[in-house]
Amino acid sequence: MARAFDNRFFRGALGRFTTGVIVLSTGPRRAPHAMTANAFMSGSLEPPLVVVSVGKKARMHARLRTARRFGVSILAEAQEPASRHFAGQAVPGFAPAFGELAGVPVLAQAAVVIAARIKHRYGCGDHTLYVGEVQRLAVNDPAASPLLFYVGRYGSLEPYRDPPGRIVEPFPSFF
Repeated sequence: MARAFDNRFFRGALGRFTTGVIVLSTGPRRAPHAMTANAFMSGSLEPPLVVVSVGKKARMHARLRTARRFGVSILAEAQEPASRHFAGQAVPGFAPAFGELAGVPVLAQAAVVIAARIKHRYGCGDHTLYVGEVQRLAVNDPAASPLLFYVGRYGSLEPYRDPPGRIVEPFPSFF
Protein backbone atom coordinates (compact mmCIF):
# COMPACT_ATOMS: atom_id res chain seq x y z
CA MET A 1 0.00 0.00 0.00
CA ALA A 2 1.37 3.43 -0.93
CA ARG A 3 2.21 5.79 1.91
CA ALA A 4 0.77 9.27 2.04
CA PHE A 5 4.22 10.66 2.98
CA ASP A 6 7.81 10.33 1.86
CA ASN A 7 10.95 9.59 3.91
CA ARG A 8 11.91 13.27 4.15
CA PHE A 9 8.50 14.24 5.55
CA PHE A 10 8.61 11.31 8.00
CA ARG A 11 12.08 12.29 9.22
CA GLY A 12 11.03 15.93 9.58
CA ALA A 13 7.95 15.02 11.57
CA LEU A 14 9.91 12.81 13.97
CA GLY A 15 12.52 15.55 14.29
CA ARG A 16 9.87 17.45 16.26
CA PHE A 17 10.57 15.00 19.11
CA THR A 18 13.37 16.41 21.27
CA THR A 19 16.15 13.98 22.16
CA GLY A 20 19.39 13.95 24.05
CA VAL A 21 22.66 13.24 22.26
CA ILE A 22 25.09 10.39 22.85
CA VAL A 23 28.35 9.14 21.45
CA LEU A 24 28.23 5.38 20.91
CA SER A 25 31.60 3.62 21.01
CA THR A 26 33.14 0.19 20.68
CA GLY A 27 36.53 -1.40 20.13
CA PRO A 28 39.77 -1.12 22.07
CA ARG A 29 40.63 2.10 23.92
CA ARG A 30 43.77 2.57 21.81
CA ALA A 31 41.68 2.53 18.60
CA PRO A 32 37.99 3.05 19.43
CA HIS A 33 35.30 3.57 16.84
CA ALA A 34 32.59 6.07 17.76
CA MET A 35 29.56 7.80 16.29
CA THR A 36 27.00 10.39 17.37
CA ALA A 37 23.45 9.13 17.89
CA ASN A 38 20.19 10.34 19.30
CA ALA A 39 18.08 7.18 18.91
CA PHE A 40 18.87 5.94 22.42
CA MET A 41 16.67 4.96 25.33
CA SER A 42 16.44 2.95 28.51
CA GLY A 43 14.93 -0.46 27.85
CA SER A 44 14.43 -1.93 31.30
CA LEU A 45 15.23 -1.29 34.95
CA GLU A 46 15.47 -4.99 35.86
CA PRO A 47 17.70 -6.07 34.33
CA PRO A 48 19.18 -2.66 33.46
CA LEU A 49 19.01 -2.44 29.66
CA VAL A 50 19.66 0.32 27.13
CA VAL A 51 18.71 0.37 23.46
CA VAL A 52 20.38 2.19 20.58
CA SER A 53 19.33 2.22 16.93
CA VAL A 54 22.08 2.18 14.30
CA GLY A 55 21.56 2.51 10.54
CA LYS A 56 22.68 -0.51 8.53
CA LYS A 57 24.75 1.74 6.24
CA ALA A 58 26.72 3.25 9.15
CA ARG A 59 30.29 2.06 9.68
CA MET A 60 29.36 1.51 13.34
CA HIS A 61 26.82 -1.11 12.25
CA ALA A 62 29.56 -3.33 10.88
CA ARG A 63 31.58 -2.92 14.10
CA LEU A 64 28.64 -3.76 16.36
CA ARG A 65 27.74 -6.83 14.33
CA THR A 66 30.72 -8.64 15.84
CA ALA A 67 31.21 -6.66 19.06
CA ARG A 68 30.29 -8.02 22.46
CA ARG A 69 30.05 -4.66 24.24
CA PHE A 70 29.53 -0.98 23.57
CA GLY A 71 29.93 2.30 25.42
CA VAL A 72 27.47 5.17 25.67
CA SER A 73 28.61 8.69 26.52
CA ILE A 74 25.67 10.98 27.32
CA LEU A 75 26.69 14.47 26.29
CA ALA A 76 26.31 17.71 28.20
CA GLU A 77 25.47 21.00 26.52
CA ALA A 78 29.15 22.02 26.48
CA GLN A 79 30.05 18.88 24.50
CA GLU A 80 28.49 19.91 21.21
CA PRO A 81 31.96 19.81 19.54
CA ALA A 82 32.23 16.10 20.41
CA SER A 83 28.81 15.46 18.92
CA ARG A 84 29.72 17.28 15.71
CA HIS A 85 33.09 15.49 15.48
CA PHE A 86 31.60 12.01 15.80
CA ALA A 87 28.85 12.95 13.32
CA GLY A 88 31.61 13.48 10.74
CA GLN A 89 31.83 17.27 10.85
CA ALA A 90 35.17 19.06 11.01
CA VAL A 91 35.65 20.78 14.37
CA PRO A 92 38.85 22.87 14.36
CA GLY A 93 40.90 22.35 17.50
CA PHE A 94 38.81 19.47 18.82
CA ALA A 95 40.66 16.31 19.83
CA PRO A 96 38.59 13.52 21.39
CA ALA A 97 39.81 12.06 24.66
CA PHE A 98 38.69 8.55 25.51
CA GLY A 99 38.65 6.89 28.88
CA GLU A 100 37.60 3.40 29.78
CA LEU A 101 34.74 2.00 31.81
CA ALA A 102 34.74 -1.74 32.50
CA GLY A 103 37.08 -2.21 29.52
CA VAL A 104 34.84 -0.26 27.12
CA PRO A 105 35.93 3.04 25.51
CA VAL A 106 33.85 6.09 26.54
CA LEU A 107 34.43 9.82 26.24
CA ALA A 108 36.55 10.94 29.15
CA GLN A 109 34.58 14.13 29.88
CA ALA A 110 31.00 12.97 29.19
CA ALA A 111 28.32 13.81 31.76
CA VAL A 112 27.31 10.14 32.05
CA VAL A 113 29.08 7.05 30.74
CA ILE A 114 27.74 3.52 30.37
CA ALA A 115 29.39 0.20 29.56
CA ALA A 116 26.96 -2.39 28.19
CA ARG A 117 27.16 -6.00 27.03
CA ILE A 118 25.16 -6.70 23.87
CA LYS A 119 22.24 -9.00 24.73
CA HIS A 120 20.13 -8.74 21.57
CA ARG A 121 20.29 -7.47 18.00
CA TYR A 122 16.97 -6.85 16.28
CA GLY A 123 16.67 -5.97 12.60
CA CYS A 124 14.30 -3.02 12.30
CA GLY A 125 13.87 -1.87 8.68
CA ASP A 126 17.01 -0.05 7.59
CA HIS A 127 18.36 -0.02 11.18
CA THR A 128 19.34 -2.53 13.84
CA LEU A 129 18.30 -2.13 17.47
CA TYR A 130 21.14 -3.07 19.80
CA VAL A 131 20.02 -3.97 23.31
CA GLY A 132 22.77 -3.80 25.90
CA GLU A 133 22.78 -4.91 29.52
CA VAL A 134 24.42 -2.19 31.59
CA GLN A 135 27.51 -3.54 33.34
CA ARG A 136 28.72 -0.25 34.79
CA LEU A 137 27.77 3.39 34.71
CA ALA A 138 29.20 6.59 36.09
CA VAL A 139 27.64 10.00 36.52
CA ASN A 140 30.60 12.32 36.06
CA ASP A 141 28.73 15.62 36.19
CA PRO A 142 25.29 15.46 37.86
CA ALA A 143 24.75 19.22 37.43
CA ALA A 144 25.51 19.32 33.68
CA SER A 145 22.76 20.57 31.38
CA PRO A 146 22.05 18.05 28.62
CA LEU A 147 22.85 18.57 24.96
CA LEU A 148 19.54 18.43 23.11
CA PHE A 149 18.63 17.89 19.47
CA TYR A 150 15.40 19.24 17.95
CA VAL A 151 14.35 19.79 14.32
CA GLY A 152 17.90 19.18 13.09
CA ARG A 153 19.53 21.64 15.51
CA TYR A 154 21.25 21.54 18.85
CA GLY A 155 19.46 23.12 21.76
CA SER A 156 19.54 23.59 25.50
CA LEU A 157 17.17 23.03 28.36
CA GLU A 158 15.34 25.90 29.99
CA PRO A 159 13.88 25.62 33.49
CA TYR A 160 10.22 24.64 33.54
CA ARG A 161 7.92 27.04 35.33
CA ASP A 162 4.95 25.41 37.05
CA PRO A 163 1.62 27.13 36.42
CA PRO A 164 0.13 28.74 39.55
CA GLY A 165 -1.89 26.27 41.63
CA ARG A 166 -0.37 23.14 40.06
CA ILE A 167 0.42 20.29 42.46
CA VAL A 168 3.97 19.20 41.75
CA GLU A 169 4.56 15.43 41.63
CA PRO A 170 8.05 14.24 42.61
CA PHE A 171 7.95 11.97 39.55
CA PRO A 172 5.31 12.14 36.82
CA SER A 173 2.91 9.20 36.82
CA PHE A 174 4.18 7.90 33.45
CA PHE A 175 7.35 6.67 35.16
